[in-house]
Amino acid sequence: MKIAKTCLATLALSLPTNSWSQGLVPTMEREFEFCEERPAEPEWMQNLHVREAQKRLTVQYIYRFQSAERVIEAGECACSTRFPEWETAVQHFNDNYLGGDRNDLREATADFQRRYNELRPQARDICEREGHW
Repeated sequence: MKIAKTCLATLALSLPTNSWSQGLVPTMEREFEFCEERPAEPEWMQNLHVREAQKRLTVQYIYRFQSAERVIEAGECACSTRFPEWETAVQHFNDNYLGGDRNDLREATADFQRRYNELRPQARDICEREGHW
């Protein structure tokens, strides 16, 4: 216990003093600079057992990819275009990856991450013009 207190004190002293005075305290609240009415992830994704965490990550990357794809296809970045409900991503996951093992899910996640990263610059340009990035 004494070692833990010493480590904590050392960490606190090593941080710049102005970060404490600026009130930089982590929060679990959902605060966004734009599109504040974003739909929350489905509750089942937030409550997955740690051994199933790859499922959540796969759905998240499917969602990001689909979002970038929609923005580019529409040529605009309305909040509802960039942040739709999660049903389409969840359905795609259920139709294609639900029975997959961890390796299948890792491969799918990597694929959607790669595809999202390819579309991201174009989607970002569109969204930056509208102040939604």
